[in-house]
Amino acid sequence: MQKSDIPKFISSSGVFNVQELEQLASIEAIPTDGEIDSFKYEPEIQELLNAFIGDESTRITHQLLKAKEFLNQGRVEEAWKLILL
Repeated sequence: MQKSDIPKFISSSGVFNVQELEQLASIEAIPTDGEIDSFKYEPEIQELLNAFIGDESTRITHQLLKAKEFLNQGRVEEAWKLILL
């Protein structure tokens, strides 16, 4: 994947620095819908999603911040799954 292939809402979010965007671009394929759907049932992710029920803007911000955390831990695929939820 090229860095230019990253969806605009991710690259323009202001959450990710250049290095983190390069990490996101390093993945060969974006996770499938099935992989993303399964991931949302992980306890840590459920807790994050449930904490911001009714406040989509704040939820999205916290999803991106958690994805940034995953990137800093080298968990690129999990970062993608969280971003795409």
